[in-house]
Amino acid sequence: MNLQTLPSTPYRMLADSCQFELLDVDALQDPASGRLLHLYSLVARCLCCETVFKAEEGQGLVSHTAARVVRCPTGCGQQAFKPALLRTWQPQRVAQA
Repeated sequence: MNLQTLPSTPYRMLADSCQFELLDVDALQDPASGRLLHLYSLVARCLCCETVFKAEEGQGLVSHTAARVVRCPTGCGQQAFKPALLRTWQPQRVAQA
């Protein structure tokens, strides 16, 4: 019986297989630097299947050092968002008639 552990291979993120429109971002930012300290959740619309969903850590949202990966709950794809994009995200203003 071989009890040696295999060397861990570094995790490689998969390429984006879908695109999402961010509708809301709930995050804690450092007021001085603007650095993203914690991403609580985000609401997104999958542009492949039009599903609107809330993603939280472990439920449609996976945090990595280089990006946050959002996965569609219907399984049609995922997209990685860089912290800089999430840091500067602003809700779209709706034009009033």
